[in-house]
Amino acid sequence: MRFYPFCGFLLWLAATLLFRYWGGELIQPGTILIWLSFGLIVPGIPWLMLALFRFRGTAPQDRPKAALLVAVPGMLLDLLTLSFHRFVFPGISDANFHLFFVWLMWAYALILLAGLYYSRRTAKPV
Repeated sequence: MRFYPFCGFLLWLAATLLFRYWGGELIQPGTILIWLSFGLIVPGIPWLMLALFRFRGTAPQDRPKAALLVAVPGMLLDLLTLSFHRFVFPGISDANFHLFFVWLMWAYALILLAGLYYSRRTAKPV
């Protein structure tokens, strides 16, 4: 199961870099990009989790644990990035930082919910 924490780290790194360089535009109230950033992760994260489960052949009963292993590295690393957010995410203003935090919790909740959902529903082979 070492595969899943590694995937969680890669996912955290990709999201951190995305928001470091383009966070100011993605988390700007009143723009279409904020709606897209919140909306596109709704199908994106469950699709990614299902792809990981299929790639590794993870049994349905092991999928909640796998999802937890994907989420935890990013949650722990975000303790640091959020503590030093002015340095790590210079494009996100203090006034809009709460929206970024909400986006993070939304993403982590979707990862965990995907693990629960796909543990009760076996996916049909493609």
